Amino acid sequence: MKFRSVWALAVAGACGMAVPGHAAEVLRLEEAVARALGSHPSAAADAAQLEATRSRAAREGLPAPIILGGELENVAGSGSVSGMDAAEATFRVSRLLELGGKRAARQALGGAEIDAAQRAGDVTRVTIATRAAGRFIDVLAAQEHVEHAQERIAMARALQREVGRWVSAARNPDSDLRAAEIAVADAELKRDQALERLESTRHALAASWGALTVDFGAVAGDTSVLPPLEQFQAMAAKLPSTPQQQLLESQAGVLTARRNVALAAARPDVSVGLGIRRLEATKDSGLVMSVSVPLGSRKRSAYSVSEVDHELSALSARRQAQAVELQQELFDIYQQLRQAQLEVESVRERQLPKAEAALKQSRRGFEEGRFSYLALGQAQKTLFDLREREVEAAARYLRLLVEADRLTASALDIRP
Repeated sequence: MKFRSVWALAVAGACGMAVPGHAAEVLRLEEAVARALGSHPSAAADAAQLEATRSRAAREGLPAPIILGGELENVAGSGSVSGMDAAEATFRVSRLLELGGKRAARQALGGAEIDAAQRAGDVTRVTIATRAAGRFIDVLAAQEHVEHAQERIAMARALQREVGRWVSAARNPDSDLRAAEIAVADAELKRDQALERLESTRHALAASWGALTVDFGAVAGDTSVLPPLEQFQAMAAKLPSTPQQQLLESQAGVLTARRNVALAAARPDVSVGLGIRRLEATKDSGLVMSVSVPLGSRKRSAYSVSEVDHELSALSARRQAQAVELQQELFDIYQQLRQAQLEVESVRERQLPKAEAALKQSRRGFEEGRFSYLALGQAQKTLFDLREREVEAAARYLRLLVEADRLTASALDIRP
């Protein structure tokens, strides 16, 4: 895999911390994508379809068969042709002589259909790989949410104990202790919700390679390590070489090959036969020769050529429409990437440092009796909310990169 999102998280996974208890079962992004590409039923279906296309192409590329035939005439009739006395038995060998390069045209059509089947498989592989990458990012973000929830509980419980001491010393009102207990309960609820979300995302990731149960432990990575964003022009330049566009090109190749088959059909084939006939009445034998040529081949060929020409025109229009839509879709994703990038930078560089400083000041003021518990609790909530926002923004940035990869990846990126 050469996706930019895979590369970034693969590097982060090599040095990131895994969830405790699953170190021996850690799953990295490139491994998850490889498993999906190697085991997903859709990939197996495309492989089987490709082999079916190859078999059909090999069959259609064979020469016209030799036909063995026989006839028995003037048998079991009445009068002079009763019984077998007047029977005429003929044994014939015949073959269709294809003219106009029909076999070569069929072989070229088979090659074009094989190429189209391979391109369709590439499109499927891009879908499988990017879906697995996106689900991996979901699991990674869910893991980090669980870690933050655990930290939030630990801090809320520590503050609850501290408030309890101040309440026992009659320095703070009982309402502060009730508020601290509510904060602990809320943190525990968020932890439980994060765990449920993590379990859901883990099952979705396992389904990426066709598993019905989770067969891995933690995933390795770090959403704080984000790859840089390319210029839009550089990303858009990759669109003409994507599997989606190449599939349309290969479909055009199939239609062109069909057109050549139709053109070759304008020249009629000749069917020739040679046999021997036995005349039972005279006990004599003689050679039998036959030649046949179908009529109307040129008119039928013209209709077939016209049909393919219109299909080629329709395909060309669809290619132009798809190119415009892909360009616009990529631009929309790029704009969302810029927004996610700006959000991550704002939270990390401007908001989180201020929230951490505010928490320290609130903590110091609370210990000195100058600030209320509510002020300290609000500072803690603000800090953890920003941490959650940072994870979500970073995960959204990575998911959008995966979507950009889906639109711009080349066949070499996802072929084994």
